[in-house]
Parts: sequence; structure tokens; C-alpha cells
Amino acid sequence: MQLNLKTVILIAAVLGASAFGIKKFFFSSCCAATVETTSGCTPSNCRGAKTKFGEAKVISDLRLNLIDLKSELESSNDVTFDPRAYDIHGIIGDNDDESLEIIVKEVKIVEEEIIQKLDQQLAAFELPENKAKQIQYLNGRIKSLQEVL
Repeated sequence: MQLNLKTVILIAAVLGASAFGIKKFFFSSCCAATVETTSGCTPSNCRGAKTKFGEAKVISDLRLNLIDLKSELESSNDVTFDPRAYDIHGIIGDNDDESLEIIVKEVKIVEEEIIQKLDQQLAAFELPENKAKQIQYLNGRIKSLQEVL
């Protein structure tokens, strides 16, 4: 039984390819759970329950601005505002979209109270379609309401 050089090379190539295939199969199946849990997010831009960290931070900052405005309403000595206008309970939603909807509703409540109690005229509330522009618009509204106070 003579083995020539071509046969030895062919057997070595088949064994090498098999080992590579087994390794590839093993590592891809064990890491599949990690890929499913991140849903397209990398750890650097996602935190917690699959929420994009940057977007959540911007909405959290907007919420803090709203809380600052509500605290100014509550601590006002000149005018007594309705407690509902400065209530901060329930202003955190289950996700970013719900939180943004709640903030819009709360800003409208504060605006109505300021219009009634301070006899102010405000520009019509026209929320843009784009989420980034909505956040910018709401920040501007909150700042203008703080200036009125």
C-alpha cells in the first residue's frame, strides 16, 4: 500500500476543513442567544430593556426640564396654580414613545394653567411629526413657559 503525496495532502485538507466546520458550527450555535437578546444593539448604545440609550437620555432630560417647570409652578408665591398643573406623578412611560406622549400632555396642562392664571397669550401648540423635532419643540415650549413665570 503506497500512499503518494497527493493522497496525503487530500486527506489532510479534508480533515482540516472538517475541523474548521465543526468549530464554526459549535461557536455560532452557542452565541445565537446573545445575538437574539441584543436585537441589533451593541452594548455601547443600548442599555436595559432594549432601549436605545441616547434616545432615552434625551427624553429623560426633557422630563427633567418639565419637572423643573412644574416645581416653579408649585413654589410660585404670586399665583396659586392648580395642583394638577405641578403634579409629577405618572410622568414616566413604559417606553420612549409613551413617555413622550405623557410629556406632551403635561406641557399642554401647564400651558392651559398659565393661560388661565396669568392671562398670557401663547402661540398655538403645533407638534412636529419628527421625533427629534418634537423634543426640540417641547424643550423650547418649556423654556418659554419658564420665562413667563
